[in-house]
Amino acid sequence: MKTVPTLLTLDRFELSDQLELFQPYYDRIQIDIADGILVPNVTTQIDELSDLISQGHVEINSKMSFDFHLMVKNFKAELSKIEKLIAQNIQINTVLVNASLQPKIDNLIKEFNISIGLDVSPSTEIDDIASHYDLSKFSHIQIMTVEPGFQGSPFLPDMLNKITQLRDHHYSGEILIDGGVNSKTIPTIRTCKNPPDVICIGSYLTKAGDDLGSRVDFLKKLE
Repeated sequence: MKTVPTLLTLDRFELSDQLELFQPYYDRIQIDIADGILVPNVTTQIDELSDLISQGHVEINSKMSFDFHLMVKNFKAELSKIEKLIAQNIQINTVLVNASLQPKIDNLIKEFNISIGLDVSPSTEIDDIASHYDLSKFSHIQIMTVEPGFQGSPFLPDMLNKITQLRDHHYSGEILIDGGVNSKTIPTIRTCKNPPDVICIGSYLTKAGDDLGSRVDFLKKLE
């Protein structure tokens, strides 16, 4: 299982600090974007990241790539902002759009030429997604293992069953899980019949303090 740190920040200063903190350890980072509408939280916005880069307040390693987890209702507006990041030579691995919004993926990929995956909230059923989409068109599907919006929410182990459900639907792309992943829940995750390809980790890393190095070492041993 590959580890990807997930940054859910409330202002540009916190985002800048965390980007500086994690770049020495990782070459892929996921950034959460929340609008206060789809989920009850508002995070640092994409245009703030763009401003930090253009103003020289944050430097992005040339090997770094980003996932953007869009917990927003107006995802097309955010995709337009991501286009600006691409023009700033920022590498985008994938952009995850909430499946409950039923995004028209083919149209979005044609319009933005960005890899777009699905973000699956706890209330969304895999059978419903499989009946609505050709899953082979997705390179990335993320399963939320907490109720989205805030870091530190309780882990929902039953959501891990969705990994097997996706594989039973012959989905062969990358499966990520996001939410509540830490040293206490990882043993449960590792016992899955079908473990995730990627574990996205938020507060276990972002709130590690002086233990960051040892926690990164622990997670690297899982890969």
